[in-house]
Amino acid sequence: MQTPLLSPKRISFHRFNLTFSILFSSSSSYPFSKSQFILQNPGLLLHQFQHLHDLRILHCNLITSGLIHDTFAASRFIQFLLRSSTADLHYASAIFNSLRHPDVFTWNSVIAAHIELGSPDSAVTLYFNMRSSGSLPNLYTFALLVKACRKYRDADSVKQGMKVHGQVMKNGAMDFLVVKNSFLSMYCDMRMLNDARLLFDESCDLDLISWNVIVSGYGKSGDVKTARYLFDDMPERNLVSWSAMIDGYVRSGDCVEALRLFNRLQCEGIRPDVITLVTILKACGHSGAIRQGWWIHLYIERNKLGGNGNNIILCTALVDMYCRCGCIDAALDVFNRVLNRDIVLWNAMIGGLAMHGHGHYALELFGRMMEAGMVPNESTYIGVMCACTHAGMVDEGIEIFESMKTHGVEPQKEHYGCLADLMGRAGRICKAEEVLLSMPMEPQAEQWGALMSACRMHNEFDIGVRVGKHLIELEPHDAGRYVMLANLYANAGRWKEAMAVRREMEDKGMKKEAGCSLIEWNGIVEEFVSGDWSHQQSKRIYETIGEMERRLEMVGYVKDTSQMLIDMDGEEEKGVAISYHSEKIAIAFAILNIGEGMTIRIVKNLRVCKDCHNYTKLVSKVYQREIIVRDRNRFHHFKEGFCSCKDYW
Repeated sequence: MQTPLLSPKRISFHRFNLTFSILFSSSSSYPFSKSQFILQNPGLLLHQFQHLHDLRILHCNLITSGLIHDTFAASRFIQFLLRSSTADLHYASAIFNSLRHPDVFTWNSVIAAHIELGSPDSAVTLYFNMRSSGSLPNLYTFALLVKACRKYRDADSVKQGMKVHGQVMKNGAMDFLVVKNSFLSMYCDMRMLNDARLLFDESCDLDLISWNVIVSGYGKSGDVKTARYLFDDMPERNLVSWSAMIDGYVRSGDCVEALRLFNRLQCEGIRPDVITLVTILKACGHSGAIRQGWWIHLYIERNKLGGNGNNIILCTALVDMYCRCGCIDAALDVFNRVLNRDIVLWNAMIGGLAMHGHGHYALELFGRMMEAGMVPNESTYIGVMCACTHAGMVDEGIEIFESMKTHGVEPQKEHYGCLADLMGRAGRICKAEEVLLSMPMEPQAEQWGALMSACRMHNEFDIGVRVGKHLIELEPHDAGRYVMLANLYANAGRWKEAMAVRREMEDKGMKKEAGCSLIEWNGIVEEFVSGDWSHQQSKRIYETIGEMERRLEMVGYVKDTSQMLIDMDGEEEKGVAISYHSEKIAIAFAILNIGEGMTIRIVKNLRVCKDCHNYTKLVSKVYQREIIVRDRNRFHHFKEGFCSCKDYW
C-alpha cells in the first residue's frame, strides 16, 4: 500500500525528528556546527514551522528532551517562533524570560519583534535589561535601538533618542558608519536638523547613504535651499539622491523646479523608479504640466511598470495627475482599468470629479464604491461633500453628512467645514454659521474662511464683518484675511473702515499674495505673476492683452473692479491693474504660442476673480478656444462663452 502524501500543515514524526536532530542535536558528527547551520541558512527549514501547531509540537519535544534548558536550542526556537507566519510575541517572551543566559542574537530577535509590533518603548527597556544581565550588544543591537527611537510618535522620542545616542557613544559604536547613518536618519525623522548637521559635519567617513539622508532630511523639513546646496556639493549621486531632492521641491510647492530637476536626471541617463515617478506625477499635477504627465504615462506603459492597472500606487498617481491637469476622461480611463481598487484610488477619482464640478457623477461613483463593498473613510466623505458643494447639491450634501455615522465615520472639523461651505455658497449664511457654532470641536481658520467667502459672495455684511474680525484674531499674519475684510467694507461703501483694515495690514508689514499662473509650453512650465514684465516675450504679451481687450469690448466686455482692494486712487488705475492679472497674461501668452484648436490649460494660485471669469468666458467665444483654468478651489472649463461652473463658484 502506497504511503499517502504528507499534509503541508503537519510534520511527520520522521521528518520532525530529522529536523529536530539537525537543529538541536549536540552531536559532533555533523561537518558543521549547529550555530553555523542556523546563522548561515536562516530560512532553510523555517518553512516547516509556519503554523503554531507545529511550533507547539517542537516546543513539547524541547521540553521532553530537556533541551529547553539549553540556551542555544531555546534561543533558536524563540527565533523560529518570531519569524513564523503566526509570530506570537507573548509566547516567545514567556520562553525568553525563562532563559538564564540568552545570547546577543536572541536579544536582538526579541528587541526587533517588539519594534515591528509597535512597542518601541519595550524594545528600549529590553536593551537596558540586556545590559543589566551582563550581555554585550553588537552593532545590530544599536541599529535596532535607533529604529525604535524613530518609531516613537510622542514627546519621549527626543529623550529616548538622546539616551540611546549616549549608550552608543559609551560603547564606542559611533565609529561605525552604519550606526552613524542610523543616527542621521533618526535626527532627520525627528526634525532635529541642527543635531543631524552637527553629526554630519563632524564625520570624515561619510558615504552616499549619509549624503542622501541629510539631503532628504532638509528637503522633508522644507529647507530646500540647504538641501539643494548639499545636493550640488555631493561627491556622487544615485537615483535616491535625485529622488530626495525632487521630493523636497514638491513638498515645498516648487513643482516647476522639481520638473527641471527631473529633466536633468534624464539627461544624466538615470532611469527613474516607481517612487520617483509617483513624486514627479504629483509635480505635474500641481503645476498643470500635462505634456510631461503624458510622457511619464507613456514611459510607465513602455517599461511595463504597472500603469495598466497592475501597480495601484502608480495608477492612483496617474489618476490624481490627470484630474489636476483637467483631463478627467483620461483619469477615468486609468481608473476603469484597475480591477482591485483600494480606498485611496476611489477617493482620488471621486475628489477629481468634485474638483471639476461633476457632482452627479461623483455621487454615482460613490454609490458604485459602496456596492463594491468598499468602506468609505473620512477622505471619501470630504470628496463627496465637496462634489455637492461645487455642484450646488445642497440637500444631497446634507443627507450624506447625516449618513456618515451609520458607516462608522465620526464627522471631523473638515466635514463640518464642508457642510458650512455647502450652505454658505447656496446663500444659507445663517445656517452655515450655526453649523460652525454647533461643532463639537473648535472650528479653525479654514472653516471660518469658507463662511467668509460665502458672505463676500452674497454681500452678507454683518456676519461677514464678525467672521472677518475673528479670522484676523486666528491668523493675524495672513494678509488674505485683511484683504477679504477690507473688500467687504469697500463693497458696502464703508471706506473709512476699509482703509483702517488696509493700514493695519501695512503696519504689520504684510502684503497681499501676488497672483501667479502657470502654463505649460514646449515641455516647459512658464510662470506669470500679475503685472510682471520679466518674461522674454513680455512686450508682445502686453500688446496682445491690449488687442484682446479691444476685441472683447466690441462684444460688450466691461471691466469689473468691484473686487479690487482699495489701495488705488481711481477706477482708471484699478482698470489698468486688473488688465494685468496673471491668468490674463497667461491667456495672452497662450494665444501667441499655442496653436489654434489646442486646449489652453492654466493653473492659478488664487481664486479666479469675477472680472477674469467674465473675461475668460468671452475669450473662449471670440477666439474659439477651449480654456481650462484650475484655481485654488476648483476647475473652470470655458468654451463657447460658457463656464462649466455655471457661474457658481
